[in-house]
Amino acid sequence: MKKRIFLGMLSLVCIIGCMAACTSGTVPSSSTPATSDIASGSQQSKPEYYKCTYIGPLSGNSEQYGKKHQAALNFAIEKINADGGIDGVPIVIEYYDDKADAKETVAMANKVVADPEVLVNFGPYQSANCMAAAPIFEKAGISEVSPTCSQSDYVTQGEYMITGFNSMAYLQKQYAKFIYDNLGHTCALLMINDAGGNNTVELFPGEFEALGGTITAIEMPDRGTVDFTPMISKIKESNPEAVHVLGTYSEIAQIMIQARQLEFNVPFFCSDNIMLEDFIKVGGDAVEGFYMLTDTNPDLPSESFQALRKEYMEKVGSDIDPQTAHCIDQMNMFAEALRLYGPDRAKINSFLRDAKDYEGIAGTYSVVGGQPEKPMTAIVIKDGKFTNFTGK
Repeated sequence: MKKRIFLGMLSLVCIIGCMAACTSGTVPSSSTPATSDIASGSQQSKPEYYKCTYIGPLSGNSEQYGKKHQAALNFAIEKINADGGIDGVPIVIEYYDDKADAKETVAMANKVVADPEVLVNFGPYQSANCMAAAPIFEKAGISEVSPTCSQSDYVTQGEYMITGFNSMAYLQKQYAKFIYDNLGHTCALLMINDAGGNNTVELFPGEFEALGGTITAIEMPDRGTVDFTPMISKIKESNPEAVHVLGTYSEIAQIMIQARQLEFNVPFFCSDNIMLEDFIKVGGDAVEGFYMLTDTNPDLPSESFQALRKEYMEKVGSDIDPQTAHCIDQMNMFAEALRLYGPDRAKINSFLRDAKDYEGIAGTYSVVGGQPEKPMTAIVIKDGKFTNFTGK
């Protein structure tokens, strides 16, 4: 299933609406660039629009992530187009719902690459889906720009893979140091059995042990598990000073609720993929004192970031978090590439894969071979809010 979104320039059209309502319309059918022109950027006259796509879960169990990405991408496009677009040409986006199913992702990717107008695809959300679609986008010469893929070898699948996530190797080194320095020298792992969980189990223990730490237990429940108490009980018996967990925000919230019911009150830590308001809403008091490292600090002392954050909350109705920041940055990078090179897929891809000292909304970073290198800050949930961690 696909949904086409046209967020036009104020000076050209009158269909821009409230972002919370996600205004939609149709892409004009006339004056479209020729196939070869789009691929090479060789058209002689201005196109009517520049098209990109998004593949992700807009329905199903992971739809909250896809809709979050959709809102952020629409927000960025509206701002770009309201500011004149790309030399007067607006960006449009077409959405494809893969329901977080890798088979659906492959089907959607084949539809996307068959469209000669598409310059870049944003998404998918899950690492396994990104890996499944990678060969399709690589063969077509279209950038697959995921805001969230954490698979350690994703960007090495070809020349057209790009992620908004720091590499797993970098992250696990940072996670190990933070836990060892701040939470304890013994740690257990409770990981949902998926690509991210397996990557963590492969990388984290070595980094933690190299610091002098000890892994007391590793438990890997399957996705769809509801009762985590057997795994939590085994981990509790191993007597760790901290627990490193990984899963969706709803899974981790349930783990926290069940852990506290078992009076297991050691510090818990996770990546910032669950740095969502819904995590606090679902987890309630059970997630108080929960730790994470993030590349998008909501308390960033930057006037421009706080102004954008206020605007985003007013238009979208939710706060900027790491995933939304990645989406906004990646769309802005796409717009910058269009300004520099026009609709040339290869040159756009080269810019996105190796952007040096890019001024993102939450700070400056570089992208090397499709992999960003973003500084991390520590966050703890305190009084129902994500707050800066300044040490115990």
